[in-house]
Amino acid sequence: MREGIQTTGIAIIYASSFGGHVAETAKYMAKELDADIFDLKKQTKINMTSYNRVIIGTGIHAGKPFGKVVSFVKDNKAVLDDKKTSLFICCMYMGDKGDAQCEKVSKDLGIPDAAYFPDKGETDENGVKKGVVSFIQRMKA
Repeated sequence: MREGIQTTGIAIIYASSFGGHVAETAKYMAKELDADIFDLKKQTKINMTSYNRVIIGTGIHAGKPFGKVVSFVKDNKAVLDDKKTSLFICCMYMGDKGDAQCEKVSKDLGIPDAAYFPDKGETDENGVKKGVVSFIQRMKA
């Protein structure tokens, strides 16, 4: 994981809340993917030209993704459309409600490749949310 260093490969760009589930997940993914990581609370101007994959991470508040993520995606739509772009959300819901929320946020942001990880969902023996490891494997492909 390299914070803010730009190299060819993967960029993980996220916004997190006080709970920190998105930040924890983004940092774990960055380590596993050897990706550069950017926190939108600290940096909103990111040169993505050298990345072939961009992963956007957000939490959900009142059914909506964090404003910094919405603004970033909107402001960088043309660049993101030319990349392999994926989305992960950390949210309260599981099952049908989680699926529906992920689908709505994915559609609203225009990022069809999306996954969600429930805040209170199952974790593996390392404390990693269920589904994160398979998401990482997809990002490596």
